[in-house]
Amino acid sequence: MPSGDRRPADSYAHPYWERLRKLNYDVLRGELNETIAIALRFTLTAPGVHTAIVGTTKPERIKENVAILEAGPLPNDLFEKIRSRWREVAESTWTGET
Repeated sequence: MPSGDRRPADSYAHPYWERLRKLNYDVLRGELNETIAIALRFTLTAPGVHTAIVGTTKPERIKENVAILEAGPLPNDLFEKIRSRWREVAESTWTGET
C-alpha cells in the first residue's frame, strides 16, 4: 500500500490503518495520486453524499482535488468492487472513531 506500510504515529489513525490492511483493496496498490483520486471520487459516488469537506494545509491541493472530481463519479463496476470487498471483510464493530 502506498505510504501505508508503517503504522501511523498518531494513535487516532490506528483503527483505520488496521482496517485498510485487512481490506487489502486492490486500488491501494497503485500510484499514490491514483489512490487518492479513487478515494475522493468513491466518497462522492456514494448514494446520499452530495458534499465533501476535504482539509489540506496546501492550497494547491484544492485545484488538484477539483481536477480529480472533474472526472465525475467512479465507474459503477469499480464502486461496486470496493463496496463488495467491504461487505466481505468489514466487521460489525467497524464504526467511525471519535
